[in-house]
Amino acid sequence: MKTRAIFLMLLGFTLFLFSCSKKETVTVNGWTVEANPGDGTLSFSNSELGTVLTDVRLIASDHKKIALKGWSFKTEGNNLKISSKKPKSEWAIKLSDSGIDFSTDLSGAAVSAVAPAPEKRIPARVAEQDNDVMYTQMGFVSATNIHNLFDMNTDIMISFPDNSLLTRDKKDPEMMDIAFTPVKGDDIHLIKKYYDEVVGLSRYDIKNYKPQYAPIADRFKTAPTGWSSWYCYYMSPSEESLFKETDAIAEKLKRYGVKYIQLDAAYSRGDSANWLDWYKGLYPNGGKVWFEHVIDKGFVPGLWLNIFGDNYARPSMAKKYPENFFLHDKDGNLSPACCSADKTVKRLDYTNPDVIKKHLRPLFETLVKDWGLGYLKAGGWGTWMDFYEKNRSMAFDSTKNSREIYRETHKVLRDIFGDQGYLLGCAMHEIGVGFEYFDGSRTGGDDYASWTGKNHWSGGMQTFFNSLFGANYLNGICWWSDPDDVMVRDPLTKEEGKTIVSTISLAGQAYVFSDFVADFSKERLDKFLNSKFNIGWAKNYPNLVKPLPEEKLDLYRKTMPAMPIRAMDLYPFKTKAKCCPKPKSFPKALDLKVNAASGSYDVVSLYNWTDNDTLKALDLSSDLGLEKESKYVAFDFWNKKLVNIPANRIEQTVPAHGTLALIIRKENGHPMLMGTSRHITSAYSLKYYHWDDETKIISGKSEIVPGDKYVLYIYAPKGTVQKDLKVNSSARKITVNRIGPDLLAVSFDSDDESLTWSLHF
Repeated sequence: MKTRAIFLMLLGFTLFLFSCSKKETVTVNGWTVEANPGDGTLSFSNSELGTVLTDVRLIASDHKKIALKGWSFKTEGNNLKISSKKPKSEWAIKLSDSGIDFSTDLSGAAVSAVAPAPEKRIPARVAEQDNDVMYTQMGFVSATNIHNLFDMNTDIMISFPDNSLLTRDKKDPEMMDIAFTPVKGDDIHLIKKYYDEVVGLSRYDIKNYKPQYAPIADRFKTAPTGWSSWYCYYMSPSEESLFKETDAIAEKLKRYGVKYIQLDAAYSRGDSANWLDWYKGLYPNGGKVWFEHVIDKGFVPGLWLNIFGDNYARPSMAKKYPENFFLHDKDGNLSPACCSADKTVKRLDYTNPDVIKKHLRPLFETLVKDWGLGYLKAGGWGTWMDFYEKNRSMAFDSTKNSREIYRETHKVLRDIFGDQGYLLGCAMHEIGVGFEYFDGSRTGGDDYASWTGKNHWSGGMQTFFNSLFGANYLNGICWWSDPDDVMVRDPLTKEEGKTIVSTISLAGQAYVFSDFVADFSKERLDKFLNSKFNIGWAKNYPNLVKPLPEEKLDLYRKTMPAMPIRAMDLYPFKTKAKCCPKPKSFPKALDLKVNAASGSYDVVSLYNWTDNDTLKALDLSSDLGLEKESKYVAFDFWNKKLVNIPANRIEQTVPAHGTLALIIRKENGHPMLMGTSRHITSAYSLKYYHWDDETKIISGKSEIVPGDKYVLYIYAPKGTVQKDLKVNSSARKITVNRIGPDLLAVSFDSDDESLTWSLHF
C-alpha cells in the first residue's frame, strides 16, 4: 500500500507538471499566440506577416534580466492574462489589428524576444527619426537607433518602442534579438499600407489611376553599372564615336564592373530612319553592327527608345502603318513623340490592340532576340499619357485609362525581356506607375556636367543630388532608383568628383556614367564639335571635350560596380513623395551599414556642401547609432590614413563641395582590416576575411583586377609586430609599409584574379 501511495503521488505530481507545461494556442484579431508555461515563452504570428516574434520572455527586472517562472495563462476577450509566482506579478497582453500591447504591475519590467528579419524584412527608420544623416544597408545589419522592421512583401512596418534595442542574432543573422520596456499603447505596432498611406504613394490619384506599392522583383540583385552616350554626345554620337568609346571602356573600366553600354536617342532621325534602320548620316553600317561589337567586347547593349512613337513615313515593322495606328489631336493632326531626334517620330495609339500585336511585340522580339538588346531606357517622360488624356476622344478606344495603357505596354516589354533584360522607366509624372514591370526608374530631371549648372537650365549635378537623396527611399525597395547619369570630368573638380562617386556608390543606386573615355583624333573631335545636331554640354565647354585623365578614371575604379545596397531610411528625405523631388537641404552624411564577408562596419560619407573648406563633426552614437560604450577606429578611404575619434566624435576639415569617406569599425583589441584599394565599401573584393585569436593570424581571400596594384589597409596598433606574410599567388611584388603609427599598407602586384593571403602578428 505504501508503495502504491508513493506511485500515485508521483503520478499526480507528473500530471501536475505536464498540465503546467502544456502549450496553449489562441487566435485573436488576426494573431495566433502560442504559450508555453513550461519554459515561460510565447510566440506571436500574424495572418498577414507570418511569424513576428518567437521566444518571447517576460522579464521581471530589466536590470537583472530575471525571467518570470511558474506562470499561468488564460484569455479574457482580446486580452491574454499571465500570472507568475516567481516573482509574483500580473501581465496583460492586448492583441488588436494594429499590434500588441504589454502591460504589467511590475516596476522596471521588460520584454525580450527574437524576431525573424530575413532579406525581405529589413531594419528601417521613419521620418520622425531623421537626424540629418541618411542610412543605407548592405547585408544583415542593425544599429542602436533602429526600432522598425519593414516587411517588403506586405507593405507593413513593424514598429517597436523607442526604447527598444534590435541586434542581429550572432548565430543566425536572419533573426533579430529584441529587448524593450513596455510602454503605454501598442509596444509592437503594425503600420499597414506604409508606402501607400504613410509615405503617400497612393495620393497620386491622377486621371483615375492610383499607384500602389509593389516590392522590387528578384531579377537583379543590384542596380546597373554602365555608360550612356547622352551627356557626352547628346544628339551627335556617331558610329565611330560609339565604337571608340566601347573599345576604350572595355580597356580601361570593364574589369571594374561596367556591364552596360547604352546609346541615347539620335539614331531615329529623318524620314528614312526608324528604330531598326538607323540614320545613315551617323550610322552608315546600321545599329545591329554596333550591337554585335558591344557584345563582342563583353558588354550588354542598351538603348534609349520611346516606345510610344515611331516614324510615320517609314515605320519600323511595315512599309506604312494604318492611320489608326497613330494618335491624333482634336484637330486631326499628328503629334511628335517626346524627346526623339526630330519630328519624324509620331505618337502611336496603343488603345488599338494591333499596335501592340503588329508593332511593339515584333519590334522588341527583333531587338531582344535577334540584336541582343539587354537594357532599355524607356524614354519619353510619360508625356504620351498627358497627350492622350487631352485627346482621348480621337483614340481608337477612348474608354481606356492612360496609366493602364502605360502599364499594359510595359508588361509586354517585360514578357519579352524576361528575367534577363533590364527595363528602366522614364515616366516623370508620378511614382509607381511602372511598379512590378520596371527594374529601375529615373527619379528626377536631366543633370549636367558642372556642379551648379551655371548658365544652364538643368541645375547641374545639384539635380543629380536632389533625385538621389529625395527618392532614395524607393531604392532596392520598389525598384533601383536612377538619379540620372554620373559625371566627374572638368569643370567638376576632383573633390566634387569624389563627392559624386562616393554618394552613388554608398547609396547603391544606378551607377550609369557619361564621361568621355576614348581618345579623340583631331578629325573626330572637329566633326563632333561642328556637328549640325545638338552637342549639348560640349557647346559650352568645347575646350574640355577630352578623355578622362587617370586620376578621374580612378574615381570610377574605386567605386564601381553598384553593390547590393538598399535604403534603410524609408521616407522621402526632407521632401514629399513625388517625382523630381527637391529636398530642402542635403544630408550632412550618408551612412552605409555593412555586414558582408569583409565584416560588420559602417562606411560614411561626411559632406561639405558649402563653397569653403569647413570643419565638420560626426557623433558616432547620435549620428550613426553606434554603441556608446564601444571604441572605434576610422579609416579615411580617399586619403589613406586613420582618423582620430576622441570621445567617439570625429571632427575634420572637409574641402569645399567635398566629402570625407570613412570606414568605421569597432576596435576589438587586435589587428584588423580597415579597407582595400579596390572599392570604397571594402565589400566588393573580399570573399573571405578572418582573425584567429589563438594564432594571431589575419587572413582573407580577395578577387582583384589582374595587373593592378591591390592594397590592404590593416589597423595594427603601435607596438604590434607583423611577423610573417603568406600569399597563394603569382604576385610579382609584395610590400608591407607602415604608413602611420597604427596603419599598415600591404600591397600586391599580381596577374592573378584571386589572392589568398595571411599575416601573422
